[in-house]
Amino acid sequence: MQDARLRLFCIFALSIAAFQSVQGAALVYLWWAAFSRRGASLPPRTAGAVVLLTLGITAAATEVTAGGGLAYFFRLAAVFLIAFWAYRERVPGELLGAGASLFGKKWGFDIGLAGEMGMEALASLEGDITRMRMALQLKGKGRGIRAVVPLGLGLLHAQMQRSTDRASLLAVRGYTGGGSVCPVFTRTRADKCAAALAGIIVILSYVPLSDVFI
Repeated sequence: MQDARLRLFCIFALSIAAFQSVQGAALVYLWWAAFSRRGASLPPRTAGAVVLLTLGITAAATEVTAGGGLAYFFRLAAVFLIAFWAYRERVPGELLGAGASLFGKKWGFDIGLAGEMGMEALASLEGDITRMRMALQLKGKGRGIRAVVPLGLGLLHAQMQRSTDRASLLAVRGYTGGGSVCPVFTRTRADKCAAALAGIIVILSYVPLSDVFI
């Protein structure tokens, strides 16, 4: 999808649909299979396994205590699938342009800038984890529980240092809030079709299955 504004609409609409009902989540899976780059939209194996394990534990606890754990897992997995699709297929700078285009030069620019900085932080986090794993291997240390605490502290320190550097850079350049940007959006027929279907899926997620098939 090339138009960042339509991509934001699809993220918002599909997340609501997946969280609202099981049929909404099932339609979100179909939408993802039709419009995503599939394998290229999925996270690395380790990150995907961590997410699925966390969801599985939470779903099992929900099933034991209150019931509905399987539906919870099915719906939340669809939400994460859309989140990974949005992250893996994003283009750097598109959030800034979309924010300014949708909400104006003041609040829109600030929201878009915050979004870009957040995405940049996630991308740098991937690089940090890879480098730290290589360092642990070179030192002959394992990846067990003992490595989690120093790894987490190192990542936290690196992110805080980058945040301080970015804030200093913006202050030096005279940034006090708001700004102007002139983005150019390319909208294809597939983009329009994907956005329209995302809107229909939201509506269908609120309709009971018995009303759909009668």
